[in-house]
Amino acid sequence: TLYISFAVLLTALFSLDAQAQDDSAKEMAEYNVSAGISPFGPSLGFSHHLSAKTTVQVGFGAFSGDNPVDQEIGGATFTGDAETNWMGIFLNLGPFEEYDWIRLNVGIGIGGIEGNLIDVADANHSYNIRYDNNPVGYVGIGFGARPVKGVNVGFDIGGLHTSGGDITATGTNINADVLEEIPNTLGYGRVLPNLQLTVGYGF
Repeated sequence: TLYISFAVLLTALFSLDAQAQDDSAKEMAEYNVSAGISPFGPSLGFSHHLSAKTTVQVGFGAFSGDNPVDQEIGGATFTGDAETNWMGIFLNLGPFEEYDWIRLNVGIGIGGIEGNLIDVADANHSYNIRYDNNPVGYVGIGFGARPVKGVNVGFDIGGLHTSGGDITATGTNINADVLEEIPNTLGYGRVLPNLQLTVGYGF
C-alpha cells in the first residue's frame, strides 16, 4: 500500500507540475466545486478562493464497506468493515509563490468513524472501534487544485488527529494482546492517515 501510494504521489507531482505550466495563463476562479475519493469515502466539496494563495473549502462525505485487506494484530488475522459520515471546513494556504501548485491544508471535521474487526479463524473473537469525539483536526499537504477556471485535479496527503477510538470487544473471546495492539495499528490509532484524489471545476 505504501509503495502504491508513493508511486501515485510521484505521478501526481509530475503531472501537476506540467499542468501548472500549461495553466499558468488561466484566469483565477472565485469558486470551485469538486468530487473526491479517500479512505473516508467519496466526498463533495465547495471552495471559495479568497485570493490566489488562500482558499476556504467546505466538504462532506460518507462510506460503508469492507476493508480491502486483512490485518494481523496481536498474532491474529482480522477481516473487517468500516462506516464513516463526516463534514468539515478546511483552509488551504499556498506558501510558495513560484510553486503555486503546492498548498498546506488545515481544518476541522465533525462526524463519526466506526470499524469492526473479526478474527478470520474465530468468529467469536471480534472488536468494535468507534471514533465519535468531535471536532477533530486535520493537517496535510496538497498538490494541484490550483485556483483557476476550468477543470483541475488535486492530490492530498495528511492525517486526521483524534483523541483515539473507543475499543469494545464484541465477541465472547477476548485477547489482551490484541486489545493492546489495536490502538497502534494503522487505521485504528490516534492519527488516521488520509490520501485523497480530487477532481474539480473552477468558475
